[in-house]
Amino acid sequence: MAELSITGLGKTYPGGVQAVEGVTAEIADGEFIVLVGPSGCGKSTILRMIAGLETITTGDLLIGDRRVNNLEPGDRDIAMVFQNYALYPHMTVRKNMEYGLKNEGLPRSEIDARIAEATRTLRLEDYLDRKPRQLSGGQRQRVAMGRAIVRDPKVFLFDEPLSNLDAKLRTQLRAELKALHKRLGATFVYVTHDQVEAMSLADRIIIMNAGRVEQIGLPMDLYLRPATRFVAEFIGSPAMNFVEGTVDPDRRSLAVNGSHSLRFAEPLPAEPGHKIALGIRPEHLTEVPAGALSMELEVDFIEQLGADTVVHGKLAGANSPLAVRLHGVQAGAAGSVVTLGCEMDNLHLFDLGTGQRLN
Repeated sequence: MAELSITGLGKTYPGGVQAVEGVTAEIADGEFIVLVGPSGCGKSTILRMIAGLETITTGDLLIGDRRVNNLEPGDRDIAMVFQNYALYPHMTVRKNMEYGLKNEGLPRSEIDARIAEATRTLRLEDYLDRKPRQLSGGQRQRVAMGRAIVRDPKVFLFDEPLSNLDAKLRTQLRAELKALHKRLGATFVYVTHDQVEAMSLADRIIIMNAGRVEQIGLPMDLYLRPATRFVAEFIGSPAMNFVEGTVDPDRRSLAVNGSHSLRFAEPLPAEPGHKIALGIRPEHLTEVPAGALSMELEVDFIEQLGADTVVHGKLAGANSPLAVRLHGVQAGAAGSVVTLGCEMDNLHLFDLGTGQRLN
């Protein structure tokens, strides 16, 4: 079994710099888990602690039923795929893939069988005698993945493996990674700063912020019901709209900038005078002024994306920036006013001080 159990994991560097604090997560056997967050949030440090490349300051790490805190990387039965491929430039693809197996002392027949299976899976049969400099970026990353696959480890670790590739190739390799995980049935732990990668690849996502876990959940759970404002802002493209204001005495209105009021069809889940942030995803605003809330958007500019149109502007009367994503090609002009509506189920309310979800 290759489940991972992470309990109270922490990492403090000399000088008291705390990179990771109190991370706890249970990763099931065969699960594809993605760690995502901004630069410096601690996600790569966690991956390196799992790999044994960073010492663990506090907490426990179990792979299966074995505590591995103090085990050397080679004794943990893991394989890691790096952002920069980490291939031996003087070796052919075949020699790069067989190098670790030869060091393990496996018989030639077993090595050849594993390489044949991996190259067939990754469509590398025609490149076995080439050196890394003769390969494209996508082919080099396949070789790096193949070198991990032939090890047949309990856990695969991926440290932003697609970040050096162009957009089209990243999309292609995302699909191949998902298919590879399904074929292997192995446990994948994947680090990225790209929320689109996280949403498209993960069985579950761990969102990191400043060394702590912000939320763990299914991709659509994080999208539809973010636990904090940070998660709401991080997941989704274009980013979620936010309007900050104070709950009026009747709890059905939100005073914005002291001069404008938004009226709701239902009472807000906050006490009068409480300061909150109202979040609405651009794709959940409609041109039909119906539902729990209606508002007017003063148009600044329009992005024509082909299948969709993103209209950018500000909330009329309050100057809060807003964006709405509309289906298809939409006409419009700067300075025009569009009336928008949103259903109550698509409103996200957060405490302005703590950032915690209220509804």
